Amino acid sequence: MSKEERIEQLEAYKLKERFTLDDWEDREVEMPMPEMVMLMKLEVIKFANFLIAQLKADVENLQTKTQLYFNAWDNEFFDQDQTEFIVEVEYEAMRIAGVDGDKLMI
Repeated sequence: MSKEERIEQLEAYKLKERFTLDDWEDREVEMPMPEMVMLMKLEVIKFANFLIAQLKADVENLQTKTQLYFNAWDNEFFDQDQTEFIVEVEYEAMRIAGVDGDKLMI
C-alpha cells in the first residue's frame, strides 16, 4: 500500500464511531461518563494524526517512532480498562500505517 493510501485510510479511520454502549457491553465493562468517552475518542484521533504526520514526513523507522510515542504517552486520565480499550482501537491505525503493534511495549 502506498503512503498516500495509508494516509487516506487513516483519515477515514478517524471518522469511525467508537466506544459506543454496545462496545462497552461486549467488553462487559461499565461505560464511563460521556466526557471520558470523548477524551478516549480524542486520544485515538491524536494517535491517528501522529501516524499521518510521520507518514507525511517519510520517517526512517515508524515502528521506533511509534514506540517512542507510547513511551511518552501520558495516560493517567484513563483507568486500565479504558487504556486497554484505547490501545485495542489504535491497533487498527497501526495496521493501516504498517506498524506491528504486537512488537510494541505499551
